[in-house]
Amino acid sequence: MTGFMMTKNVDLSGGEEPESHDSVELGSDISDSGSRRSAPKTKSRRSKNAVLVDGSDGEDSSVPSQISSRVAKQIIEAALFAAGSAVSVETLMKISGQNKREVREMVSELREEYLSRNSGIEISDLSDRFVMQVRPDFAEKVRDVAPKELTSSQLKTLSIIAYHQPITQSEVVEMRGANAYEHIGELSERGFIDLKPQGRTKIMTTTRLFADYFGISSSGTSDIRNKMVEILRTQGGQSNISRFAPEKKVVVTEMYESLARMCGMTNYKVANPYHPTDDDKKIIMESNVLILAKGYADKVLEQNPAFSGQIVEVSSTTFGDLIDDINVVRETLGDDFSRLGKAGKADENINDLKEFQDIYRKKALLIKSKANPATEMSAKLLNEMGIGISIDGIVIAPDYGKSSDGKKIPKGTVTFPTHKSQSGNLIKRVCEKYDAVIAGLKEADKAERDKKAGKEKTDKSEKTTRADDSAVDRS
Repeated sequence: MTGFMMTKNVDLSGGEEPESHDSVELGSDISDSGSRRSAPKTKSRRSKNAVLVDGSDGEDSSVPSQISSRVAKQIIEAALFAAGSAVSVETLMKISGQNKREVREMVSELREEYLSRNSGIEISDLSDRFVMQVRPDFAEKVRDVAPKELTSSQLKTLSIIAYHQPITQSEVVEMRGANAYEHIGELSERGFIDLKPQGRTKIMTTTRLFADYFGISSSGTSDIRNKMVEILRTQGGQSNISRFAPEKKVVVTEMYESLARMCGMTNYKVANPYHPTDDDKKIIMESNVLILAKGYADKVLEQNPAFSGQIVEVSSTTFGDLIDDINVVRETLGDDFSRLGKAGKADENINDLKEFQDIYRKKALLIKSKANPATEMSAKLLNEMGIGISIDGIVIAPDYGKSSDGKKIPKGTVTFPTHKSQSGNLIKRVCEKYDAVIAGLKEADKAERDKKAGKEKTDKSEKTTRADDSAVDRS
């Protein structure tokens, strides 16, 4: 840890020892040997409801009506000592009767005083919150006599929660064993973690008190993770706590089951998030990653508001889309991909998809007709194949009959299948789209050639007729 806070004594089992009511002399310091040096001026006792200052009548009054700046500063010092955790500027303002600027100035003066005396105690600024604690370089020396708020086992469980938050209780138990239930209860009771029900389990995150206790001023995930790794390393524990992460649970829609197979995945589940049954909802709620069609994430979250996993939206219009999909899945799963998928299988399928791209581009080179895409989907297909586009070209449209702006697509156009059925191999689906477009444009080419040939034949016939007429006239 950065340093021990000045806390109430708590034994390793988590039970609190009776709070001490011995007088504490303000302005005293703790020397390197651990003894107190006294500056006998003003005395105060630790109390939940009041700070008693010499000359007061002992009544419960947290803000004296008139106090000098010297006494206000002593009250602030006493509050930081007694708190055992970070104290906000607002709280210090209330109990000292000073404004925010004055409180900050007094805390700054106290910090300088402790530094100038080379004290074993320091006051840390945690962004408008302050904590009095043992200096980091003395933390190890006084560890045996300092109050131990957490056992080693509790600290490891808390580290897992902090590192992987938000994380479910069942996942932590999977990583830490059945004793984690007891640890979680104690951590929650002490205010280090928040628990929110989610189905049959609970979602856990760390609290503000957690950040204060460990001296973390930022709520950023990377800062918290780095701190927990540092703490475990200092404690002689496992510094690479990322390896304790449970395997991510992946759910795919029926359409994208073949994408999972292209990634070499075998451990996944299939569900319908668009119109879910009770079984589908249960499967989705128990997952960490949900892979579905692009544009449906908001609808799925409306139907499954408690889902806290990651939604990955993918497309399957072109071979390029499928290549991107495989890479997105690998990136999303991160280290888990080596456990859930097979990098070799994914790379092999990416190479196959690139070969398909080349095959259809070569086929498209033989097409003479220009195309006019009716939808964005149509444009993606044409662009990947390298087919020329013109506003006067042959209209290319999906088979659902409407353009991107909702207008009815005219007859005589080339359509490609959009596969209303969810099942089927994605590569085969893309091939069928490309084949339909190429076949339709080839028909247009043939019609154009026939038209040209017919015109040439007509022109030749007319020329022959005129020649015959001329011969008759000459005779």
